[in-house]
Amino acid sequence: MVVEASEAAIVQRVFREFGEGKAIKTIVKSLNAEGVPGRRRNQKGWSTSTVSRILKNEKYIGHWIWNRTETRRDPRTGRRRRVLKPASEWHVVENEEFRLVSQKTWDQVIARWQAIDRTWPIRRTEKTPGDRQRSYVETNPPHLLSGALRCGECGGAVGQVSGKGSGYYGCLKASLSACGNRLLVSRRLTEKKVLAAVQEQLRDLPSLRYVLERVEAEVKRLHAHLPEETELKRATLATEERRIANYIAFIGDGKATRALGEALGAAEQRATSLRQELQALDTSAGELFKAPPIEWIAERLGKLQEVLERETPRSALILRRILGPIRLVPVTPQVGKPYYQSETTLRVLDLLEAPEGGSNWSQWWRWRVSNPRPETLSVRLLHQ
Repeated sequence: MVVEASEAAIVQRVFREFGEGKAIKTIVKSLNAEGVPGRRRNQKGWSTSTVSRILKNEKYIGHWIWNRTETRRDPRTGRRRRVLKPASEWHVVENEEFRLVSQKTWDQVIARWQAIDRTWPIRRTEKTPGDRQRSYVETNPPHLLSGALRCGECGGAVGQVSGKGSGYYGCLKASLSACGNRLLVSRRLTEKKVLAAVQEQLRDLPSLRYVLERVEAEVKRLHAHLPEETELKRATLATEERRIANYIAFIGDGKATRALGEALGAAEQRATSLRQELQALDTSAGELFKAPPIEWIAERLGKLQEVLERETPRSALILRRILGPIRLVPVTPQVGKPYYQSETTLRVLDLLEAPEGGSNWSQWWRWRVSNPRPETLSVRLLHQ
């Protein structure tokens, strides 16, 4: 067996994109849109089942198992069926030569499978006592804050309970008469206020400078081997060039043979590949550790919500990890309308309800921001 380079690149792409957070359906859609050929040319295109099997195949990390199953005849029906054999009878071989996926990427994929395990819908026969079935919204959020909101009164989930306009968030237990918190807030404005607080923290110049310094130090550490690798490639290239010169000299002396010609061609290919690798290393060496100006980054962060909404499900999962659960605590002041105080690991926001334009569902907002240390969010982002 040998590794087919073109197919290996597709497999590596599938693993990389899934590990980075892309949904299987999104991967399938992009593969079919680009016309990427599958293994079987007569099929119409890629499917979710094919990509799922690829992502669970241990052969791509060089883990090969034989004698895992056997066929037995069912005494009741007379039909033969495949049966899993005991693990002690398996023949396991670790072959790094056929590894296509790094261990880091494989671990990311396994962690992703564990994260989306037990999502809806699942077959009832797969449930075991003590398992908690997770909602589809929790793992595939349709909006930036979906699945992250919690009711400050009962601790239950807060979700979209009204579809008018951009939709309104409310306590889901209250919609079932299991909680007394019936306050509603606009989904769009909730996202706007929360992301404005995140954006303000991210655009803090001292925090940006701190993050960039840490990133630059980590990049330098990860690429500390490049100078040594460059020198080694230069030495290898010099060796290949001398070998090519010797082959040409032999041919010039009239000692040309078919084997000599093939050896010369192989040496020239190796030399060309080494030159290209050296050129890429030399080009990136001067730009590898250069961070863009902080002011440029701060200006780009001004479009934070626009960037996050380009890939809402993945952005929502990232925000959920950064902010943690967002508690919406209903507050009824002595003067004024009731409002939500939204508490996160980032800061506090007040969301005020009031009638507007004669609509019963309209919202007026006011918000106040607590005054945490400016590096708080930066540290959380960096360590998560």
